[in-house]
Amino acid sequence: MPGSLTLAALRGSFGTWVYYVCIVPVAEIGARVRYAEEIHPDKALSALIQRRLTGKRAKHIAEYLSNTPDRFFNSLVLATYGGSPEWLEIGNFRAPSDPSRLRLLSEQAQEGIGFLMLSGKERIFALDGQHRLAGIRQATSEDLDFGDDTLPVVLVAHRNDAAGRRRTRRLFTTLNKTAVPVQKLDIIALDEDDAMAIVARRLVENDSAFRDPRTAVISSLSMPVANKTALMTIATLYDVLKILFLHEIGKRSDRTLRFNRPPDARLDHFHELATDYFSALATAFKAVADVRTAEDPRAVTRKHRSASGGHILFRSIGLENFTRTVVAFADERELTIPQAVAKLRAMPVDISAPPYRGVIWDPARGVIVPRGKPLLRRLMFHMAGLGSDSKLLADYKEVAGTRVRLPAKIA
Repeated sequence: MPGSLTLAALRGSFGTWVYYVCIVPVAEIGARVRYAEEIHPDKALSALIQRRLTGKRAKHIAEYLSNTPDRFFNSLVLATYGGSPEWLEIGNFRAPSDPSRLRLLSEQAQEGIGFLMLSGKERIFALDGQHRLAGIRQATSEDLDFGDDTLPVVLVAHRNDAAGRRRTRRLFTTLNKTAVPVQKLDIIALDEDDAMAIVARRLVENDSAFRDPRTAVISSLSMPVANKTALMTIATLYDVLKILFLHEIGKRSDRTLRFNRPPDARLDHFHELATDYFSALATAFKAVADVRTAEDPRAVTRKHRSASGGHILFRSIGLENFTRTVVAFADERELTIPQAVAKLRAMPVDISAPPYRGVIWDPARGVIVPRGKPLLRRLMFHMAGLGSDSKLLADYKEVAGTRVRLPAKIA
């Protein structure tokens, strides 16, 4: 554990936050500061944050630090809790040449200059500048000597309870949203305003049917070929929730859902909508029920997602498009989402057979064909009896062969 450390600092406040602007040796940052995993009680989501930071970008930053004499970083924003940080005001300012000048210093200015003493027992993690931190830590592990290099940091106090974690998560995404666009997986893991992210976290943290490994909490938007356990990735879960929630609020834009945190009662409603939808899928499709309840979900998934094909709902492209079909069907027929799922339970599920073969499934290579996604949606809408698509047969024949026919309507 690092020892005590005294930092020259300025103290200020902004909104509800009290902060300290400190000058910190770079080597101390590498030794003391962790990633934002501390604001998550769920280990899988915490691990997701760390995996997002230890890739190529960290390596590139470490190389920049090693190879650039004129290196420079802007300030990092760090949160701290635990230990016993102590603020020491300087006070007793003197102006021997003209004592009257002291009257120009406000009380706030005098109280805002001092030293911040850290005991070494504090837990400190980065809210803004995590990739820079990752680069510093990698450079430190490669024995780069930072000498007397120091960095400005802004320290805020974090409370390690549910309300404190929520407040700090919001600060994290606010800082990043107003700078560089936050990556989708960071939003899912941390955003406290995005309704889909909040509900997705609640599901994987609290519901055994969604908890990792049934939902793959991984730093990839797509399902790795080697994963034979999960029904979907957390990114796919987020996308499915967005489709459901947009239908629920009756809007085409997701801006409100992403940037304006709903009241708790509304979040509870969204959570119920999500669980009802996946419960309806489990009722309509036995494979989905099996993977959600099996003691060993791998034994189920490897039968329904393999190099020979498998179940349409065990593929992100299929689950997303089926969900879009469900909400469109529910809207047209004035049904609830579970009722719409029940009406569409006869939807073909084997991706190695028509109408999916040649559209989203390449049997020769045993892989998904992403460019077939728009046509897949049109075929599912056709089977659900949604609208009229005069070009559908011609477009279907163009990719799947001239001998194919349109699939039968199921509703």
